[in-house]
Amino acid sequence: MKDGVIDVPAVHLGFLPRKNRDNADAPEFPYIIVRPAIGIDNDDCKVTVHLLFGSMADDDQGFLDMFNQMERVRIALLKQEVIERRFRMELPYKWEFPPEQPEPYTIGLVTTIWTLPAVQKEEGLL
Repeated sequence: MKDGVIDVPAVHLGFLPRKNRDNADAPEFPYIIVRPAIGIDNDDCKVTVHLLFGSMADDDQGFLDMFNQMERVRIALLKQEVIERRFRMELPYKWEFPPEQPEPYTIGLVTTIWTLPAVQKEEGLL
């Protein structure tokens, strides 16, 4: 947060992007990494997705800034619940702050479970 304004985190799929000439000046923090972790197919398909939050602060407000970002995402996801009419978020919605925090960075983790559309079975493909 600078001058009372919370920075909008960059959202990345999987991992932080590698630094190169095109993004050398882009700030690394704050960020949210969306990372699929576990998928299970039974009668339906469930996918566990981790949201990894990272921020950096030069004051004692870093923890609070991170919590506010995580809370905004939590509220948005719980309000929407279904994304693109296909992906349904299931409860529980779990968040945590690992006890070891590498100052001046703050790390947060959200674990979500999503139901994906069912695969339609077809006969005679194999």
